[in-house]
Amino acid sequence: MEIYQNHPLAPYTTVKIGGPADTFITTNTTAEFIEVLKKVSEVNNFSAHSERVTRSGQPEGSEHRKNSFTSATILGNGSNVLISDSGIRGIVIKNLSNTIEYLPNNLVKVDSGVQLPFLITNTINHSLSGLEEFTYIPATIGGAIYSNIHGINKNNFDKFISEIEIFDLKTNSLTTSSTNKLNWSYDTSEFQSHPNLIILAATLKLNSGNPDTSREIITNITAKKTQTQSMNSLGSVFKNPKNDFAGRIIDQELHLKGFQIGDAQISPLHGNFILNLAHATATDYLSLIKKIQKEAKDKLNLDLIPEIKFLGNFS
Repeated sequence: MEIYQNHPLAPYTTVKIGGPADTFITTNTTAEFIEVLKKVSEVNNFSAHSERVTRSGQPEGSEHRKNSFTSATILGNGSNVLISDSGIRGIVIKNLSNTIEYLPNNLVKVDSGVQLPFLITNTINHSLSGLEEFTYIPATIGGAIYSNIHGINKNNFDKFISEIEIFDLKTNSLTTSSTNKLNWSYDTSEFQSHPNLIILAATLKLNSGNPDTSREIITNITAKKTQTQSMNSLGSVFKNPKNDFAGRIIDQELHLKGFQIGDAQISPLHGNFILNLAHATATDYLSLIKKIQKEAKDKLNLDLIPEIKFLGNFS
């Protein structure tokens, strides 16, 4: 485990943008990850308790303590988040746990810090298939579950999840539940609306497969995606409107492909990707997002909703 103060976060994102974290912690195993989460939970609960017992007297600064406390931010592969130029206050945890365990009946238990591309290759080497359609997505398993990413066959990642192991910051406890027994309906919004729930690991149900066939699928997907999708981006910026594609709208309706603000540029190859040409700031990136949204609203009366997440202060 390593702990840093005022640590730059840009190198930990695919777009290389973002200010520092007050405290940056890297954990190398799930045990270390849990240890840090327990400390965060204890501090959080202590802060809330202190606020409750002193509220009657309203001591100076009590509201500030309550409002300024922030649960730890978990940073995955940084492929779907725009971090503000001022960075992130509080604790940022980079979880590097990377254990993969092969179980009977084509089940695979994988730590949330495992890189998705590595898992795909590893499962193929074990003659398992199913994850090929998520090729060329630079995510961790935790991020893939949190965002419930979709593959080229339009399957979402939750299709393959059998169990999820979760740490609850509110109760300072671990739970492991099959997805059909969780006390919520599993979808992206649940984890995003419950920031106290931290994904530790998941068990995936895959299929028996032919490694050569799987590798051919990966080669074909990679060849196709590299023609339009740059890794020097945050992936798709906007959600696709119903029965349409944001990239098509930005290109063919708004004619904005290639438009740039500062060093942030709408990709000349794909309208729904924004690139960092060299030294783009989060301000540049966000300004370009707002430019696209304004054009879509003014010309098409269309609200384009960002798919990426915004971390830090953008006011």
